[in-house]
Amino acid sequence: MKRMGIVGLLLIFCFGLNAQMVYIDPASGGADDEITLYFNAAQGNKELMGASSVYVHHGVVTDNANGTVWKYVKGNWGKDDGIGKMTKIGTDLWQLKLSPNVRSYFGVPVAEKIYRISCVIRSADGSKKATMAPGNYGWGTVTTNQDIYINLNSNAWVSIDAPSSSQLVAAAGEKISFKATASSNVSTMKLLINEGNGWEEKASVTTGRNINYEYTATASKVISTRVEATIQGQNLNTEKTFELVVRNPDLIDPLPSWYLPGINIIDSTSVTLVLEAPNKKYVYAVGDFSNWKYQEQYQMTMTPDGRYYWVTIDSLQPGKDYVFQYWVDGNIKIGDPYAVQVADPWNDNSIGSVFPNLPAYNKTEYGIATVLNTKPAPYEWGIGESLWQRPKADHLVIYELHIRDFVKSHSFLDLIDTLSYLKRLGIDAIELMPVNEFEGNDSWGYNPSYFFAVDKYYGRPNDLKAFIEAAHEQGIAVIMDIVLNHAFGQNPMLQLYFDGSKPTSDNPWFNREYVGQYQWGYDFNHESPYTRNFVDRVTRYWLEQFHFDGFRFDFTKGFTNYAPNGSVDGFDQSRINILKRMGDKIKEYDKDAFIILEHWAPAAEENILAGYGYKMWRNRSYDVVPATTGAGGGSFADMGITSHVSYFDSHDERRLAEHVITEGLSKEGYNTRLDEVMYERVKMAAAFTFLFPGPKMIWEFDELGYDIDINFNGRLGRKPLPWGNGGLGYYENELRQHIFTTYREILKLRKTFGPEKLAAASQSHKLTGNTRRLVFNMTGTDLVVLGNFGLSKESLSPSFTATGWWYNYFSGDSIQVTNVSTPIELLAGEWRVYTSTRMSSGFGDAIAVYQNPVSITPASFTQDQEITLVFDAKKASKAGTAGLVGASKVYFHSGVVKDVTTGVWSKVVGTLKDDGLGEMTALGDDKWQIKFTPAQYYGLNASEDIQQLGMYFRDASNANKGKGFRDKDIYWDVASNDPLITVDPPAFDIDQEITITFNAAQGNKELLNANAIYMHSGVGLVDTPNPQTTAWNKVVGNWGQDDGVGKMTRVAGTNKYQIKIKPRTYYGLKDGDFPYWIAAVFRSPDGSKKGTGSPGPIAQGFIASNLDYFLKNQGTTAAIELSSTRLTVYPNPATDRIYLSEPAENIRVYDITGKLIWVGEDQEIEVTKWPKGSYIINANVKNRILSTIFVVK
Repeated sequence: MKRMGIVGLLLIFCFGLNAQMVYIDPASGGADDEITLYFNAAQGNKELMGASSVYVHHGVVTDNANGTVWKYVKGNWGKDDGIGKMTKIGTDLWQLKLSPNVRSYFGVPVAEKIYRISCVIRSADGSKKATMAPGNYGWGTVTTNQDIYINLNSNAWVSIDAPSSSQLVAAAGEKISFKATASSNVSTMKLLINEGNGWEEKASVTTGRNINYEYTATASKVISTRVEATIQGQNLNTEKTFELVVRNPDLIDPLPSWYLPGINIIDSTSVTLVLEAPNKKYVYAVGDFSNWKYQEQYQMTMTPDGRYYWVTIDSLQPGKDYVFQYWVDGNIKIGDPYAVQVADPWNDNSIGSVFPNLPAYNKTEYGIATVLNTKPAPYEWGIGESLWQRPKADHLVIYELHIRDFVKSHSFLDLIDTLSYLKRLGIDAIELMPVNEFEGNDSWGYNPSYFFAVDKYYGRPNDLKAFIEAAHEQGIAVIMDIVLNHAFGQNPMLQLYFDGSKPTSDNPWFNREYVGQYQWGYDFNHESPYTRNFVDRVTRYWLEQFHFDGFRFDFTKGFTNYAPNGSVDGFDQSRINILKRMGDKIKEYDKDAFIILEHWAPAAEENILAGYGYKMWRNRSYDVVPATTGAGGGSFADMGITSHVSYFDSHDERRLAEHVITEGLSKEGYNTRLDEVMYERVKMAAAFTFLFPGPKMIWEFDELGYDIDINFNGRLGRKPLPWGNGGLGYYENELRQHIFTTYREILKLRKTFGPEKLAAASQSHKLTGNTRRLVFNMTGTDLVVLGNFGLSKESLSPSFTATGWWYNYFSGDSIQVTNVSTPIELLAGEWRVYTSTRMSSGFGDAIAVYQNPVSITPASFTQDQEITLVFDAKKASKAGTAGLVGASKVYFHSGVVKDVTTGVWSKVVGTLKDDGLGEMTALGDDKWQIKFTPAQYYGLNASEDIQQLGMYFRDASNANKGKGFRDKDIYWDVASNDPLITVDPPAFDIDQEITITFNAAQGNKELLNANAIYMHSGVGLVDTPNPQTTAWNKVVGNWGQDDGVGKMTRVAGTNKYQIKIKPRTYYGLKDGDFPYWIAAVFRSPDGSKKGTGSPGPIAQGFIASNLDYFLKNQGTTAAIELSSTRLTVYPNPATDRIYLSEPAENIRVYDITGKLIWVGEDQEIEVTKWPKGSYIINANVKNRILSTIFVVK
């Protein structure tokens, strides 16, 4: 029993350790022991949960037991070089052995005592680090900057604990506390001071573990401190040297009026630094120029009102980078908020060659610093800049790009090389995602830290200027995406007034609490005059110094302190005032600057802002995506307004092409998910977007059909490039180049007509439905665009503006129109652009019309059904051969596809010989037929489930072939034998376990072969045939979260996913509740995709028009007919008996499965022995059949 108890205690101990984020083994290990450091990524704030690689950046603390000064550091921040790489030993559990012992591992001399291990645990690229709540723990300490300190067993020791820093600053007469601690009770302990005249004993004790001494500061000097102690007969001592600077309390003087907050360069050797820091006590400039020490000459002068601190620094070397900080009130270290260059001790070493000759700075204990240079490299703008004229804002075509994911080098200079590509595309402006300094290197940039510094990961400031100038030379404006709604934790104005978790109440720039429900970083207080001044300097700086042409302001809905009931969604006049004031200021120094707002406010508010000349972002993906995937719905109305920048893709949206290849619908062999079909549909979407007037935006590589999921490598993570070595090969792909050509010609046509002329034209558009139309009746040449977004052949009236000849812009063909309204037949996905005068001779194969040479009867079939397949050689592509028109014999060469994500054929039938295997029967007119049952034809066993048939056609000699659209193999979906959704048992009460099965191989198959599927669901407690408004009750699931709530289990070897639930516990139901309906949506873990089917009835309910599923409990009216007039019974729920409200005959009671359990004629029914659950009662009352449901507890 004792042995079992010890094992149990060990298990409890190990479990407790695993519940910590970091721990060491042995827990009592010291400097001369081998120690294993463990990290549990599932603890703390979980930033590295699921990481594929983890590093520890680590060192030791040798000054005292509570010290935080790192020494003997190992690790190269941001480098995936193996130094400090941890070993994965379990799910989110990592280890690193410090071997042969801690001292040898770090290379610490024997004479130096090691008190703690210091560490930061990071991702391989350094973009993320593991954090937890700051504080003191039993094993060590986590500081507010998220450094982790793990205590070691130091045996007998004595340490000087205070002051914690070796650099001291104090006023004359101010007391400085010296404190020392021993590891255990002392017999003697003395504290001695040496101020240059030898050691003097200042305090002594003969018992206890602590000794203190209050030192009075008188003058700046070096102070050596020594502590001597005797512990159990062992004599110990330790020494520490402090440099004391006595500050001048009378250093007060007005700031000269020509100086501004920030770095004011006087000449090539002198600067005046100015920090705005109201109500702070004192500030020193500390950096390379002061040897990173407090020095009297760098104490900053305070203005009489206490708002500013300033100091002039002379004798600087021209052209040299000096790294520096402001040290405020002895405990705050920040960079200059207005600095144009930042020094990051964690991330700068992974910048690479894009920013050469960065100053050396590795002081992680001080954090982020900034750089001054009295003679920075000049930039000479060419004469062309003075001649540059911006395009008009009302009809801009903007190209949004993220430098990291646009060029492999993430370099401004290399971005210049892409301008000819963008010029050929025909855009008017480039919108750069944020390029001012943000936290880390690998980011979208919406986590800003310094607002005047170019982020070094993209290059030098002059490189950005060169890019902007080169863009202007190509006739392309450059817009800066800038974040002024919030800042992140490294921002110096935040750190200057911060309590460790949020801004202090006296922070001049930030709200202490976030205003409204949308929260990122820390919230700027836009009502504050400090913030207004700061914003004005930021906007002016980028316009004047870099020649940006304007801004796209991120989330301007957040520019407010007004949030009634916690919401900023309503109309807000104060927000309008804030934005108008900002815009007016911008117009003072750049009257034509573009001002684009990501606003998302009520229309009334946006209309007012539009009246000031601002443009609002307008996401039209909700209209364009369903049309392009073939789902129908959505409208192109108002696509031509000039007040909003309309787009269907941006950095925030899933890519249109990816929507189509994952969610696109199919019908009778026309499958929008096929690449070659998707290409044509995204071209059509572009035509119906960019041939509207008004400002528009293209997301990077839409013109190549970029179809990588936005959540690939994490939403904000690096995405594969479409070009270059190791890229996706889009640039070399002929079919994707056809998309580029189409975009180019659409934009060229738009410019040729003139968007102003399109806006003024008489219009006769059809903007909804499967078939859509644009008609622009103008002076001179008219324009008509026709498109079929449906999945089968349809006709529409073209509404030509006149009879006569009309010219197809992309094919070069022409038609003679005798009746402007005669319907034109369009195949699925077909679209045409007609002009009333010839404007091109066509563009070859840039646009192609999908035709499927195969038809199958029935069109939807399972592998066990006989089908008749007909091949039409006239509709087939020739695949580089003579084709099969006129062939004397045709063979069907085919196989089955078990996984559409791979497209791999198996069970292939056909030998490519003239042996009769797969030979078809001639029908005449170059049509051929074959009949077969797939399961038999391909030799499938009962357990094999196929998703498609793959095929092409050949002649007897195999010399000539017939293939599908764009010379591709032909695929036809095979329906699953099993239903889309089942509920088992179909009739149930609240305490009965049910299994809900979702078949991802049925319906529209968006989740086919998904790694995981979640059921987001609610329960309807109202018996109604229309549960859409009542069944989304007691919802279970957290949309977009991969947290296990509602997660389904995949049935091995199938595309079926199941979840078992008991309604009472799953939805939190109570006695008397009855689950008439279950409302459900089946989604991917991140919520970006959901599995849908065609709206309409299904076996156990229906699919609503919004594609929600409503599953009907078959224990309700479907099992037993309930009359429209209800019978009243009481009590309900009941425990021993129920009473009918009036006498009845022929009473019948059924359980939830429909089984008859009681028959009688009485007004009172005993239910004592009945199982708890729901029951249905029918009764004849005065010749009327009445019914109801009651519950037995």
